[in-house]
Amino acid sequence: MWLNGSAGALRSGRRSYPYRPGYALVGRVAAVGPGFSGLPVGGRVFAMKPHGSHAVLGRQEPWVALPDRVADEDAAAIALTATALQAIHRSGMTDGDAAMVAGLGALGFTMIQVLAATFAGPVIALTGSAEKVALALRHGASAALTYDALPDRRAALLPVRTAFECSGAAANIARVLPLVGERGEMVAAGFYNDPIALDGEALFARELTVKAVRSIGAGDERARNVAEAGALVVAGKVRARHLVTHRFPAAQFDEAYKLIADRQANRRAIRVSLLWREAA
Repeated sequence: MWLNGSAGALRSGRRSYPYRPGYALVGRVAAVGPGFSGLPVGGRVFAMKPHGSHAVLGRQEPWVALPDRVADEDAAAIALTATALQAIHRSGMTDGDAAMVAGLGALGFTMIQVLAATFAGPVIALTGSAEKVALALRHGASAALTYDALPDRRAALLPVRTAFECSGAAANIARVLPLVGERGEMVAAGFYNDPIALDGEALFARELTVKAVRSIGAGDERARNVAEAGALVVAGKVRARHLVTHRFPAAQFDEAYKLIADRQANRRAIRVSLLWREAA
């Protein structure tokens, strides 16, 4: 969306070019400022910084120290884990509640793992891809089904009062909203560029609530969510290395973005990693 200029933040004026994409950088500390003792030179760290061979972290920017046992590509999941936590905090869920996760991309699979790690209730996954059903079950979903199977298995979804839409496709919100139970809620956790149309009958007849999520939150929420996310990843409760479907050396940056831009022809892509070791 930043490459082709379709990002809604550009149209609204909230963001402008030049824009550096990326929000999950894993590396080692090269140098520290005076008075900093949080991590030694050579220590591994995750930071929410753009794609690059290096980055400078300011005093107030969130980061997570990484033990050597945590793989780089698992650590890269900390950003989306923090987004998943923000979505849960925005919801009205309590321990033991069932939840639905629709849209199984990188965020959706992360959301399933976070829900399974933090709530005792069942997690039901919805996807348009039959290939992702088994993957959802391996990630901790209690049940997983395709949209095509909904007419026959709709009863398996109920009662679910909280649904997390993670695809970022505006049309998917309208498709999932009718599945939410009475006085339930839809948490729109993806990044939506197109206008969202809601079914008024589904919304008002059952007094549903729709909530939005702004990445990892704002203010103090950011540091809290990143710290919680780091703890989940370091503990091995959220993993992402097996979601990485494509890896590119940094020198092939343009090829990686061509793949992402042509996602309809590359439905198998879930997470795409850029490797900067050669550049370093």
